Amino acid sequence: MRSVLVRASVAVVALGSLAACGDGPAETKPTGHGDKPPTHTSAPAPSLRLDVPAAYDTARGWQLSGKQLGTYAVLPKAGAIATMTGAGSAYLVTVRDAVTGRVRWTGKPFADLSEGATPGLFVVPAGDAEYLVTWSRGKKGGDALAKAKQVYAVDVYAADGSGDAVAPARHAEVPATDYGTGNVTEAGERLLIPVTDKRRVALDVVTGRTTTYDTDSLKAPGCSSCSYGNDIAALTDRDPVVLNEGAGAFGIPGSWDDDRIAPAGADPATGAVWPAAGGHLVARWEQKNEGDQNVWAVLDGRTGRVQASVLCAKPFVASADAPGSALSPNGRYLVSEHLAFDLGAKKGYCFEETDGTKPLSFRSVTDDGIAYGTSLTKDGSLTGSTAPVRLALATGTPKALPEGQQAPVADFGGAGVFTHDVGNVSYLVVYRRKG
Repeated sequence: MRSVLVRASVAVVALGSLAACGDGPAETKPTGHGDKPPTHTSAPAPSLRLDVPAAYDTARGWQLSGKQLGTYAVLPKAGAIATMTGAGSAYLVTVRDAVTGRVRWTGKPFADLSEGATPGLFVVPAGDAEYLVTWSRGKKGGDALAKAKQVYAVDVYAADGSGDAVAPARHAEVPATDYGTGNVTEAGERLLIPVTDKRRVALDVVTGRTTTYDTDSLKAPGCSSCSYGNDIAALTDRDPVVLNEGAGAFGIPGSWDDDRIAPAGADPATGAVWPAAGGHLVARWEQKNEGDQNVWAVLDGRTGRVQASVLCAKPFVASADAPGSALSPNGRYLVSEHLAFDLGAKKGYCFEETDGTKPLSFRSVTDDGIAYGTSLTKDGSLTGSTAPVRLALATGTPKALPEGQQAPVADFGGAGVFTHDVGNVSYLVVYRRKG
């Protein structure tokens, strides 16, 4: 499992958190250095003919590499792919049509406050729209007398922009501290900015409105004794989803709690929850009566309603990291690492490691319910080696792909997105779907 979100991208990226993210999750790659950001031109046709599933045509598509690539994120609803490239402390975003690679628009160059670290990039879905977000944290202002202030600088772009040097639709600067602060994340339908250990700021990407939450004043619903240890696990467009990890309690205060919505067989005193792609939540409980399985579920973030659930073997090595996730563009299928869900049929599938099966992890899922991912062979270590796999959610039966074949990290708008490294050069390759 990996930390969200971002994915989250996942959503994104995403990313990306390709959260997903939102999720599906964004991917970070090194960029070049110089006096100006690199010039963006139309993406060239793919010179790399990777071994990919038969649904994709390697003769049609486009690719980016090296300085043209930088960091990327996918925008499934817009049918586009965004890249963030830079040199020194100047960065800009470029949004290309996913099928043709044609540049739709470029953003106005912006400064990175992070003193050499690459700014964050991810996609946030809100209703029927998507927003591209960049952020960095560092010092701003200051002179011979006044100290510079530590801030989060966040830019929000509408996905459907056009032209060159497009300014962000929203720009926000939120005070930060020199210690105890983390990354800006997509925590559902708003951005979550961890100003301090006790104070969180939620930023609405549509309106630019900010809401400050003091975690000391929050309480996980359904837990009258939860006075300490409460935190925001996710955000809807209006409310925070509050989690008390120690008590295994979560929900939206005044609306719903996990005791009331927990699936049959779940021990409601053991709940945990994370944001998932498309405004969903992924929740987990231990099985009742100290059973040897966990209960996993996808929830509607606003209502807490269980959309699909599945029993799953407890992992040999548990992880405290948040699971990443990806949603099919049509919203019917959701994958979250070792889990796969058909939300339309209200079915869930688990591919956690057992005594007789290898663990599977899924990264992308198509509108026709085909999920792609990898299996893990540990070979006596915790890391081991991976092999590509394919899952048809109509049957729930995974199949191994031919050895060496590459699975897409995203599929939308009639194209599949693949990543590849040649030496020290990273490539993003997009192949059109056949037919």
